[in-house]
Amino acid sequence: MSGWVVMIGMGLASALVILAFVKGRRQLWQPVLATVILAMAGYAWQGSPALPSAPAKPIAAERGAAEALIKMRSDMDQNYGVAKMWLVTADGFARDGSYAAASGYIQAGLRQHPENADLWSALGLVLMLASDGELTLPAKLAFDKARTLAPNLPAPDYFEGLAALFDRKPDQTIAKWNQVLGRASPKAKWRPAVESQLAGLESLLAGASMSSDEKEK
Repeated sequence: MSGWVVMIGMGLASALVILAFVKGRRQLWQPVLATVILAMAGYAWQGSPALPSAPAKPIAAERGAAEALIKMRSDMDQNYGVAKMWLVTADGFARDGSYAAASGYIQAGLRQHPENADLWSALGLVLMLASDGELTLPAKLAFDKARTLAPNLPAPDYFEGLAALFDRKPDQTIAKWNQVLGRASPKAKWRPAVESQLAGLESLLAGASMSSDEKEK
């Protein structure tokens, strides 16, 4: 496994654990994810420790977080050709934080293609983004519809697992992500990232459990 994949997996998993156990996570989840993304960008640029640091602006943080999650969903899409004309524009709106516009555009696509699982999955993610990572009932219904239409589509379980972590339920996250990987093709382009995220999350939770046990002794 390449250092790049490990960097992605451990970085995102660390951010998710922070968010899962810190109060006020709804205000923090996008900036923290954006920080991880910026760190990845620095890694890809071969590292520049001499460069001065600069605090990320809130809007930049939101765009960074949305971009990472949209990229993951796009990699998981299974019938992108049919949905492309709707998702290209909707994803652009979502990256800019215009979630109502993104949702409206996806729903316009669903009126023409109501059986397209990728569009339902995209709607679920946009609704999650709009609610700061919370799995609201509309988002859950959208993911359920996508899963009904395409049982092997990974995005619904992946993002429901992510929402469970934001809700401080890492065991549910691990179960969901294991289900995703259990159905995945060995060559799925998103598989290495999810494997690394899962491994990082399990490692961090194991470390936290060991620390807790040592304190009790």
